[in-house]
Amino acid sequence: MSDITRPIEPFELNQGFGENPANYARFGLKGHNGWDLKTKFPDTPQGFRNILSSWPSKFYTQGNEGNDGFGLYFEVIIQLYSTYKLTYAHCKSIESFENKNEGNAMAISDNTGNSTGSHLHLTVKRGQLTNGKFSSDNYNNGYFGAINPQEFFDELRKYKKEKGVTSTPEGCLVPNTPEWRTKYEQVIASATKWAETLKVLEITDDPNTTPSDRIKSVLAGYKSRETDLSNKLNEKSTELDKANQEISNRVEQVGRLEKDLLEKEKYYKALIDALNKQLKNGSDALPLAQARIGVLEGELDEANKAKGRALKDAQQYKGQFEACQKGTLIPTPQLIFSLVVQYFSNKLPKGGEKL
Repeated sequence: MSDITRPIEPFELNQGFGENPANYARFGLKGHNGWDLKTKFPDTPQGFRNILSSWPSKFYTQGNEGNDGFGLYFEVIIQLYSTYKLTYAHCKSIESFENKNEGNAMAISDNTGNSTGSHLHLTVKRGQLTNGKFSSDNYNNGYFGAINPQEFFDELRKYKKEKGVTSTPEGCLVPNTPEWRTKYEQVIASATKWAETLKVLEITDDPNTTPSDRIKSVLAGYKSRETDLSNKLNEKSTELDKANQEISNRVEQVGRLEKDLLEKEKYYKALIDALNKQLKNGSDALPLAQARIGVLEGELDEANKAKGRALKDAQQYKGQFEACQKGTLIPTPQLIFSLVVQYFSNKLPKGGEKL
């Protein structure tokens, strides 16, 4: 089995590149501008054989030149180290596609156009693809930029060897390259992560049948909850700021009250000290005042007694005097002397008193 895929398998070359220059001079060519591959085999006696993709191929264009030139043909772009355009001519039919993997059938060979028998004509050009348009290198090489297809297959063989790739099995959806093998492994790993993701999100659906929209719906719910919680957090943050400001105001008020209290405490302490001092002074003078009051009360009592005696004597003297005036009492010398003595006796001080 070949290490590369040729457009027709088995591969049998009927006409090589550059051969029969005389036959192609009328077309402005130095010789045959490609390969002609045999398509008639026991299983395809009429030459209707599948045309295979030699490497991942991107559809470029197709056309039909009728009974002239290539007849029914199509072209693809293949990227190796260089960019190549491959033209497949004299087809019976062409599949509608955008991309084909290595080994995939793209068309069926026939004998359309300027052809003397069923075969596949392959032209290969190397160039650049710019904005979707291909331009050939060395267009004036005598073959309108065409190169020997062997150069393409040699590079394909080298590319696969250096990149560590092998032929892509029939039906495989991706090329068997290191890059795609890595992607494949990532996909397989993601399959287990998908089930883990569903478990984390508390989705009990079957991981094999759960669509991504289910995840999006759950995530949308979480996002909505996150938004609500964020709004509530902002509200609580605002309330907390107000509470902190209120606490700050209260702390300031307490500071002022504490200052006022200290001043009042100082004032009242001084007042209490003064009152205590006055009380102390008053308690020291109290016994003296009480003694003095006792003396004064005694003297007042004696004065009241003396007053009573004087009033009594005065009444007596008054009665005697009125009796003398009325003649009821004859004032004898002894009486007069007695009245004078009593009068002066009451007027004279007693017990050491001074006149």
